Amino acid sequence: MRYELLYEISKPVIEAVGVSNVLRSIVESTAKGTGVKGCSILRLSPDGKTLAHTVSFGLSDEYLSKGNIVVDETTKEMLEGKPVTINDVANDPRIQHPAPAKKEGIASMLSIPIRGTSGDIVGLLRLYDSKVRKFEKGEIDFLISIADLGGIVLEKAEAYDLLVRDVDEAKTEVEKLEKDRKLFLEFLSMVAHDLKAPISAVESYLKVMLRGSPGPLTDKQEQWLDRSISRLDGMLELISDLLDVSRLETGQMATEMEMTSLQKVLEACVDTARGLAEPNGIKVVSDIEPDFPPIFASEIRLTQVINNLVSNAVRYTPGGGTVAMRARLRDRNILIEVEDGGSGISNEAMPRIFEDFFRGDRETEGTGLGLSICKRAVELHGGRIWAESPVPETGRGTRFSFTLPLNRKKGVG
Repeated sequence: MRYELLYEISKPVIEAVGVSNVLRSIVESTAKGTGVKGCSILRLSPDGKTLAHTVSFGLSDEYLSKGNIVVDETTKEMLEGKPVTINDVANDPRIQHPAPAKKEGIASMLSIPIRGTSGDIVGLLRLYDSKVRKFEKGEIDFLISIADLGGIVLEKAEAYDLLVRDVDEAKTEVEKLEKDRKLFLEFLSMVAHDLKAPISAVESYLKVMLRGSPGPLTDKQEQWLDRSISRLDGMLELISDLLDVSRLETGQMATEMEMTSLQKVLEACVDTARGLAEPNGIKVVSDIEPDFPPIFASEIRLTQVINNLVSNAVRYTPGGGTVAMRARLRDRNILIEVEDGGSGISNEAMPRIFEDFFRGDRETEGTGLGLSICKRAVELHGGRIWAESPVPETGRGTRFSFTLPLNRKKGVG
């Protein structure tokens, strides 16, 4: 009961003040309260073979540096659960470092076992006096309570040490993974770049053949060439997306950042949207507030994000439907929306739409990198991107929205 009550009383103090501060307070208060020369908490090693000073008061650095105490036959009695008094430190065989103790001026010691919450001995609370000292039973009983408190704090300290070690190991592992990721992205960029030129060249040759320049083709040959060119287009799209991922992940977008006219970007994207939509009988409606202030951004990446969202909207809107583009000021942000009139995104696919290479129920074409590239680009601008499907106001279709901060200053990457 006493131990449980002591634990409950000490727990908020330990959490508020900190393990090391409580340990220092224990040894200092114990030494001053009992009038001894010094006090120390010695922690038992995990293998139970040594005792080491964890925190001390009133003892010199020279004495503390004498080395650990080896748990042997002479010290085992101190760890059997009963207080042990040594009245003649200079001549008692249980003292492993008598010379340093004599030089320190220590005449007697009292060792009190420290128990953990499980009842096992985890160390010693040791008091050092410059004269022979006989402690009364009441004093020893009180010191046992102090040692019990020390056991609680030592367990907290051990848990903290384990946590720090785990955090350090995790940090090292994360740093290694980041380094490996960077090396992989650099390799990916190099390979993609080296592949792009020969694939483009092969596609050009096939297009020349398809036009009949080398000679007439049969219907079957034209069909094969069409399929080959389509496959090469897909490969080139994947290579371009992989290069974009690499550029964004390795910070190359920073070189593209400059004061940019968002109005100009939006107007160009509306024109692109109409060029994609009108041949398919789809209407493009734009609602863009005038006179947006210039923002520090990458014109290339903003155009890429909006055109990607527009392309998806047109792809999934049936003929006769509508694609809406909106841009307006919201507090200190610019809110841009692209909304389609399609069938929407399934509940199963929604949580994963921004993942690399994810192609949900709606996506029948593409590399699966378009939306993940959009997310990277928006976040590198300090913004946020999200999707709603179905659109709350209409109960159908999908709306992609993203924000751009107005206060993004030059030089902020």
